[in-house]
Amino acid sequence: MTDISPQPAAGTAPPRDAHGQVDVDDVLVAFSTLLAQNARVERLVATHFGIGTTDLKCLVFISGNPESTPKSAAEALELSTGATTSLIDRLEKAGFVTRQAHPTDRRSVVLELAPEGQAAVAETGAFYRSAFRDAVDPRQLDFLAAVMRAIGDSLTRRAVDDDTTGAQTA
Repeated sequence: MTDISPQPAAGTAPPRDAHGQVDVDDVLVAFSTLLAQNARVERLVATHFGIGTTDLKCLVFISGNPESTPKSAAEALELSTGATTSLIDRLEKAGFVTRQAHPTDRRSVVLELAPEGQAAVAETGAFYRSAFRDAVDPRQLDFLAAVMRAIGDSLTRRAVDDDTTGAQTA
């Protein structure tokens, strides 16, 4: 493990912007860079498996959500019904997923990872695990996970608040 996670000096005060607020500009730049790097990795991993990035995201969704249905996948991936059907058809034809009868709704199916899909998700997870182990001090992993959950929750709350109030954030 190479700990490349920098730590602030003890007692260092957080930087402030011109309005006296905690300055998060460096964090926003780092976050933007991380998103761009992640998008590149998703493209590379998806290309490795001969699928698109949305296909890969669907496999990861199915992996983390037992009894996934086409409807739940469509909602999670923010796709139309038609686009989701095409996506699932593609993944099924390529041997990544299977459709199984839904246990309680005879009008629906459950999406399951086929062995090829399981391998793709496992390899993708191993890639990310390796990157996190390389970049983050193991003693900081719980903290990092908590921070990521908190940021995700805050983004979701703000997006919902903005959507319901019609507000635009800068």
